[in-house]
Amino acid sequence: MCGIVGIINSNELKVKSLNILSKLEYRGYDSAGVSFLSNKKIKTITEVGKISKLSKSLTSTYDNFHSVIGHTRWATHGVVSKNNAHPFSDQKISLVCNGIIENYKDLQKKYLAHYKKNIESDVETVFLVLKELSKKINDKYKLIKKLKSILRGNYAFLIYFSDTEETYALKAGSPLSIGKKMNSVYFSSDPSALDEYIYEIYHLHDGDVLRVSKSEVSFLNNNKVKFLPYQQSTNKFSKGDFKHFMIKEIHEQPIVLKNTQKYYDKDYFVDFRDKLKDLLQESNSFVFVGCGTAYHACLTAKYYFEKFTSINVSCEYASELRYKNINNKNSKAIYIFISQSGETMDTLMALKYVKSKGFNSIVITNSLESTMVREANITLPTFAMKEIGVASTKAFTCQLLALANLCLEVGVINKNLNSKEYLKLKKDLRNIPSKLNKILKMDNYLDKIVNLLSSAKACYFIARNNVFPIALEGSLKLKEISYMHSEGFAGGEMKHGPIALIDKEVVSICLNPNNELFEKSNSNCEEILARGGKVIVFSSKTSGSKKNLFEVILPKETYIDAPFIYTMPLQLISYYYALNEGTDIDQPRNLAKSVTVE
Repeated sequence: MCGIVGIINSNELKVKSLNILSKLEYRGYDSAGVSFLSNKKIKTITEVGKISKLSKSLTSTYDNFHSVIGHTRWATHGVVSKNNAHPFSDQKISLVCNGIIENYKDLQKKYLAHYKKNIESDVETVFLVLKELSKKINDKYKLIKKLKSILRGNYAFLIYFSDTEETYALKAGSPLSIGKKMNSVYFSSDPSALDEYIYEIYHLHDGDVLRVSKSEVSFLNNNKVKFLPYQQSTNKFSKGDFKHFMIKEIHEQPIVLKNTQKYYDKDYFVDFRDKLKDLLQESNSFVFVGCGTAYHACLTAKYYFEKFTSINVSCEYASELRYKNINNKNSKAIYIFISQSGETMDTLMALKYVKSKGFNSIVITNSLESTMVREANITLPTFAMKEIGVASTKAFTCQLLALANLCLEVGVINKNLNSKEYLKLKKDLRNIPSKLNKILKMDNYLDKIVNLLSSAKACYFIARNNVFPIALEGSLKLKEISYMHSEGFAGGEMKHGPIALIDKEVVSICLNPNNELFEKSNSNCEEILARGGKVIVFSSKTSGSKKNLFEVILPKETYIDAPFIYTMPLQLISYYYALNEGTDIDQPRNLAKSVTVE
């Protein structure tokens, strides 16, 4: 989940490295550091905290250096401290890593038993082991080959040797890309951070070891790297007129959903439908796989598919699936993996595991250059553009849109939906942006809800059917960015335990679409009110004025658009409550945007 950068054979190293690192900060912001590199000289500066703090410590222009490697950290092994900040370096070697070295304790016992210092970090362990190995192995080719052979885990390394002025890049699981422009070479965990600097690019594959000597790039076996032309991303790293990326990205949802649906209608599903037909001929079930917010998209998809198709569907946490014993005697299931970045480690490893068992797979992602795209049979892209805020908003609703469209295509192919039903549902999807724009214009309820949350000790989200996953997502958003204790419950489960939590210091948010379950959900609200709890109801139908009940009337929903309509208000109240609490909304504590470690 860390971010690494390398700039080889270039100028303005301070400005460029800070600019790229700031774009990678969503990957971790516990500490940051850089090593400026030249012949027989390495200058390393690290700081605990964000890139802005590191920037203040860089007091020189560093014009007498030709290269730099840098790092922004999300702590895994070892406390947040300058001692555990990357790069790890001396005057001979500098090293940064994104990932986890699983066997670092074994490495310590084998190579560092004579060290009296307490070594907390897995990466510091690798640095010290590399130093020990270098005492016996002078040849850098053999040294790197030996290092690679003893490492176990998922990682991406940049390693610089000052005596030969060579930089080595190693990849095994964690993302890393290399780009070029003229005689300069750039590395980054996220290629979009290199937009303004490169003309061509190569995405490292697992097992790759690259060597950069001045401007020459080759594999460890001396084969040349085949670069491809680089297309700049259209979404810039800018908040525009908004205070935070999160609120900007909430407001971008109508336009990104409109553009995504337009692409699905005009181009994408024309070709996708044929590929899907081929897969469905061999399939009798779908398994949706994700983590966090993406898992809530999986749960929503399950309701869609059970409503509009005859396909058997189930959902799995990626972190659990990868360690399950899957029966591959009947490989007729299609596994659908959902990941905003396409690099989520648990999801990626689950995909590779399922693939090894002979199952077909579909990936839904916002990043077409990601590792998961290269692993899957079919990719269903979302077009949310770059999402910077750690708490997912527009990426989530674009995932829902992709899943809704996929469901309708399956429904038609399997003859569960006729042409009239299909066209009606597609129209409902095209109408979603206009409904969300109406919600964005509704702001009279926000202050009231923020005040209610401010005086509460906990908040519970309650819903039924296809907005139950949205209750889970609303709860996750609130706890992610405000740190308030929150849980999501299925309405029918309240009397089976959770209602014991209700008292006058608790706020419950009920999602109650105007459908066949409206009265049952309304009864849940009554049960909470009867026990002294405060209730906020989001619905398109009023349930009448009651003490301790606050209603927010939303646009009229259909079954397929209800998850979208009930998501946006929950994103907004989470944002404004966190704003009121003064938390770091775009970079909440202990979290990172792209979870590329287990």
